[in-house]
Amino acid sequence: MSKAIYLFKEEIETEIDKIWLKEPEDIYALKKGYLPSGAGIYDQYFSVLVMLGGEMRALGIHIFADLLDLAEHEEFHLSHLKIMVKRMLKIDCGVIGYFGLPVYGSLLNKYYISIDDVETKEEFLEVTQLMFTLTNRYQLWMHQIFPWGVSVYFKQRNPEDYKEVYNKLINK
Repeated sequence: MSKAIYLFKEEIETEIDKIWLKEPEDIYALKKGYLPSGAGIYDQYFSVLVMLGGEMRALGIHIFADLLDLAEHEEFHLSHLKIMVKRMLKIDCGVIGYFGLPVYGSLLNKYYISIDDVETKEEFLEVTQLMFTLTNRYQLWMHQIFPWGVSVYFKQRNPEDYKEVYNKLINK
């Protein structure tokens, strides 16, 4: 294992331990509405919370889980996995930090860059498993801070309401 990968793994493990029971600092800042990048529209950060919540779920539930699953298949060689990482994370690496998670975004960027130094599938599995754990821990913290109470202003409608709307649209 290269020294760079070894040190990166230690950094991720430290961050996982740090946030296991204590809210990450970047999530705390986000929860308080502090966005150094100025992300968000109309002087609010709700849209940022919605976007980050979706991105973190996708990373934790799909991207890292899929990478781990695919790495277990012999059909996928390390070179294939590296290409998938570069393709699957390219956009997220550019936006996660900007939209309010600079600590996590920095670690995601380091993973993206460090993947080139991974020498075996075993190393790939180790470092990706750590990112999977870190990502899901962050995703759980995002879930905790999301202002779920705002949903009371988005009342469900019954079928009769939809029929009335449908008829108005058709009879224009």
